[in-house]
Amino acid sequence: MVLAPNCTRASVATRWAGLSSRLVAGACAVALVLVLVLWVPLAGAAVAPIWSVQATPNPAGAQDSLLSSVSCISLTACSAVGHYTSGGGSGLTLAERWNGARWSIERTPRPAGASTSLLFGVSCISRTCIAVGSTTSHAGVSVPLVERRSGGRWTIQRTPKLPATHDSVSYLSGVSCTSPSSCTAVGYAGNSEGTRGAPLAERWNGVSWILQRTPHPAGATVGFLPAVSCLSAKSCIAVGFFINHAGAGVTLAERWDGVRWSIQRTPTPQAATYVQLVGVSCRVPGPCMAAGFFSIVTGTEIMLAESSQRAAWSIQHTRWPPNPPGATGVRFTGVSCGSTRACTAVGFFGTAAGVNDTLAERWNGTDWVIQQTPDPAGALSAALAGVSCPSPAACTAVGSVTDSTGTEVTLAERYS
Repeated sequence: MVLAPNCTRASVATRWAGLSSRLVAGACAVALVLVLVLWVPLAGAAVAPIWSVQATPNPAGAQDSLLSSVSCISLTACSAVGHYTSGGGSGLTLAERWNGARWSIERTPRPAGASTSLLFGVSCISRTCIAVGSTTSHAGVSVPLVERRSGGRWTIQRTPKLPATHDSVSYLSGVSCTSPSSCTAVGYAGNSEGTRGAPLAERWNGVSWILQRTPHPAGATVGFLPAVSCLSAKSCIAVGFFINHAGAGVTLAERWDGVRWSIQRTPTPQAATYVQLVGVSCRVPGPCMAAGFFSIVTGTEIMLAESSQRAAWSIQHTRWPPNPPGATGVRFTGVSCGSTRACTAVGFFGTAAGVNDTLAERWNGTDWVIQQTPDPAGALSAALAGVSCPSPAACTAVGSVTDSTGTEVTLAERYS
C-alpha cells in the first residue's frame, strides 16, 4: 500500500476499496495508482490453509499503522517497513524486524523539518537493508527518502537534489539491492495533480546515491516506475506504466544494463482500454515475472501477467482457479518469486459486506493456484500489501488489519 505524503489517513478497507484505474487529481492519487487492482469472477472455494498469522507490534499511541513492504534473506531474518499516524496526526516511518521468533519495532530517524515521512519499499542483503519512501516538508514539498539499516541501526541517507523540472512531488516506491554497495530505487517525480511527471531512478554505489536518466515513452504525459528487481549491478528490470494523451494507462518496462536505462516493448491484451504493470520479480536463471491489470470497455479490471525472457516480454496464459466464496473482486498488491516456477502474489478480495479479506495465490509454472490465508481473530477487514519469498517453500507477507475497535494495525503472515 502506498500513500502520498499528504494523504488523509483512513482505514485500509476504505482507502483500498475506493481505488480506480484512473489517475485522479491530487498527490494521493499519484501514489495510490501504484497499488495493483485486479477484479476476477467468483466461483468455488479455496484450498486448505497453509499460511499462519504472526503477532506484530504497533507503535505506542498510534492512531493507525500499516506495513507496506517486506524483504527476507532467510526464514529467521526479515525486515518490514511502512508508516503510522501519531497521536498528533503526523505520518511517521515504521520498521519492524523478524528474528525467527518474534517481530519487534526498530527505531527509524525522522528527517529534520518533515511534517510527514513514509516508507514504501525495502530490500535486504545480509544484515544491510535499504528502505525508500518520501518525506514532506511543512511547505508541502515531497522529496525521496532513503534509510539504511546496518548493525541493527537505521540512518537517513542523503539523496541527490532533483532538478526544478521535477515539480513538487517525488518519491521512491521500490528498491532492489544485489550487494550492500549496489542498490537501485525507482519511483516518480512530477506535479501533485499527476498530470505531468516522469519515472524516477536512483542508484547506490556504496558511497552515494546518483540520479539516473530514465527515458520517457513517446506520447506520454506522465510515467511511473513503482517496482524494480535487480539480478546484478549491471542488470535491473523496472516496471510501471505511463498515461498517454488519450488518458489511457499503458504498460512500461525499462532495463538497466550497467550504462543506461532503455525502454522494453511490452504487449497489451486485446480489448484493453487501460493497462498497468505494478510489480516485478526476477530470478537467475529464468524470466522476470511482472504483474498488473487491464480494463476493458465495461470498466471491468482483469489480471495481467507478463514474463520476460531475453528482453522479450509476452503475456502469460493464466487459468485462474476458484476464488474465495462471496468475493466481489480481487486485488494483488505484491509479488515475489522464490524460484522460476514458484511465485507468490498477495493482496485482498472484497466481500458482499463491503469489507476486505486477505488473499495469496501461487504460480507453479503453469497456473495460479489460490491459497487460503487466515485473518486475525476479530478482524473487521484485512489486506496484504507486500511479500518476500527467500525460497520456493517460504514466504512472508505483510499488510494491515482493521481490528474490532476499528483501528488499523500491522499484519504479518508466514507460509512455510
